[in-house]
Amino acid sequence: MHQQVMIIIGINMKKINFERIEVFVDIDKTRCSIENYKKDFANIIYQLGRGIEAHALAFKIFNSNGEIEYNDEECNMIREYASLCSPAFIDAINKLLLE
Repeated sequence: MHQQVMIIIGINMKKINFERIEVFVDIDKTRCSIENYKKDFANIIYQLGRGIEAHALAFKIFNSNGEIEYNDEECNMIREYASLCSPAFIDAINKLLLE
């Protein structure tokens, strides 16, 4: 009798609500505002992204309602495309992805 071993690879999921991104409005990070970046960020990915994965992510963000889970690959893409945005947005995304 053979035993089968099943290996389950854990996929880290991050929840992000692109309708409520907390962005600092000053460089010393004492004031922030909650902004809806859903459409703007989806458009950046849609316009500048490459491949079907970027297409899918752009529409996932655009069609999202509230907090949605993103897998590791999607989080890496979010980080990559956020790097094309303002430093304040980069900091906000990095904070969310590290939580």
